[in-house]
Amino acid sequence: MLGLLQVEGDEPVPITARRQQVVLVLLLLNSNRVVSLESLFEAIWGSAPPATARAQVQICVSALRRALLRCGLGERIQVRGGGYAIEVDQGELDLHRYEDLVVRGRSELAAKRPAAARAAFREALALWRGEPLDGIDSGVVRAHQVRISERRVEVLEDCVQAELQLGLHNEVVGEISAMVTEHPLRERLVGQLMTALYRCGRRAEALAVYRVVRQRFVDELGLEPGPSVNQLHQDILTGSLTGHGDAERPEPAMPWSSAGVPVPRMLPARVPYFTGHAELLAALQRRLVGDHGPHTELVTVLTGRGGVGKSTVANEIANTLAAEFPDGQLYARMAVGEEQAGNVSNILKQFLCALGFSASEVPAAMEDRAARYRSAIAGRRVLTVIDDVVDEAQVRPLIPGTPTCRLVMTTRARTAALLGTAVFELDVLGTGDGVELLAAMIGRQRVRAEPREAGELVGLCGGLPLALEGAAARLVARPHRTIGDLVALLRDERHRLDQLNGQGVDVRATLLRGYRTAPPVARALFARLGMLEPGGFGAWVAARLMELDAASATDALESLVDARLVDVESGTGGSTRYRLHELARIFARERLFAEFPSQDDADAGRRTFGTWPRREDEARSATGHGG
Repeated sequence: MLGLLQVEGDEPVPITARRQQVVLVLLLLNSNRVVSLESLFEAIWGSAPPATARAQVQICVSALRRALLRCGLGERIQVRGGGYAIEVDQGELDLHRYEDLVVRGRSELAAKRPAAARAAFREALALWRGEPLDGIDSGVVRAHQVRISERRVEVLEDCVQAELQLGLHNEVVGEISAMVTEHPLRERLVGQLMTALYRCGRRAEALAVYRVVRQRFVDELGLEPGPSVNQLHQDILTGSLTGHGDAERPEPAMPWSSAGVPVPRMLPARVPYFTGHAELLAALQRRLVGDHGPHTELVTVLTGRGGVGKSTVANEIANTLAAEFPDGQLYARMAVGEEQAGNVSNILKQFLCALGFSASEVPAAMEDRAARYRSAIAGRRVLTVIDDVVDEAQVRPLIPGTPTCRLVMTTRARTAALLGTAVFELDVLGTGDGVELLAAMIGRQRVRAEPREAGELVGLCGGLPLALEGAAARLVARPHRTIGDLVALLRDERHRLDQLNGQGVDVRATLLRGYRTAPPVARALFARLGMLEPGGFGAWVAARLMELDAASATDALESLVDARLVDVESGTGGSTRYRLHELARIFARERLFAEFPSQDDADAGRRTFGTWPRREDEARSATGHGG
């Protein structure tokens, strides 16, 4: 994939038809995961697939299956759910081998082994045969091409950093110069070129590079270069930049404190369109930088339904407060589907390497890794962010043992918050905040031109930030389409979740993840709740739908509440009532049709049960009977 598309089994497989190429590439980019038919339609035909799109995709898949079988690669493409998935083993894709080598190189760089890091990076870069997926004609694929190419530049920067640490400035100065010509606004590259030129005895050229780059920044961006490049310029002017052993400048992969202790900076970049949450951010700031006494709450929990923006808020506050934690910021995301103990153990190893331990110094047992981790950060000011925690057992080994450190975790599971921790609940956005977020993503001019449609779009997304991101991605990718055009498509509930997918956003997958965590009885109940019309309902409705006793029905409902598929609201007289979020209701109806394969049966169930909960509630209210 790192060049012209090539498939090789017992013999090379020519894949020359455009549609087959697009289908295969999209499946490979999502290997071992389901790609929906709608995603394939969009990749091949954009926003206007023909009426025969499904049949044409089926023909493409059949042709690909025959080609893969013919060259000895076996039955790789499977039908799953509403789409297809291709089965790929680890190391079969050059893209996967490349990514594995990059991870190894960065681990070696963090462990202060630049020679091993350089070897891994150069082996990874040698896999490239040109532009990734060169010649594939698809807007969706082009977005992936840009992402993969951007990451290659980052890997080149890391590789050059290792080579500068090894004193190989003469060998790399030409390559860096060409890279800066291609990417003149990448400050890390500029600093590396200045450093290499200076170490080669070409001080005047190093200063000239700075002058040219500074003028470009001022002319094109109206900004000065960043502090690291400016400081490097001053060091070269004064002659204070050291020689070959100056491993950490410019912009080291792992900064070091004045005491020689590693200072990890692992936080992801801020979301450029972050808006709102001012009160929540203020409350988090008070919590995280407040008292450091022995009884301080060390753990802060951000919780809420999938797609509500927990990770974005956690990253925003962590970046805002980075200066308050000068000894480092650690970050990890819990991988979905991994065995929990192994997942946490790997994170502890990653953190210990970032804190300066070599791989051989990391204990094998998780309990020993946790103890070494707590010792490493004891007495230091370190902020740790853990994303997507499933339950409290995952996070316990990562809790710091010193009141000077803080841990921020995000979770959708209500049961994952530890007792005695500070818990902050995120909810969906109101119309005003949702329109503000939409304007930040697609531009205020487009929102001002269609304010009513923008408000309706927020409503159709249920105020869910993730859904708004999916909608915004579609609008940005199609500047010729209006907000009203998208709103008209979203009004059709049957295709709304499909229209909110794209550019890495998958609302259905987020809902499906919560659905899979619920027990079987709760999943069956959730599908039947798709029969109901919008509005609240009592627990007795669940009992009727499932033919369960009241206690069992309530337990099933509460499991759906824990999975963030059903919301709780206050009823009259202190009674508890439930409600499905707008997108969860649509997803429930999809599950309903999955449970009732005949659409006539499902529609009959909806007609029978759709409105009687409301009528019976009204009757009970009128007669004064609540049971």
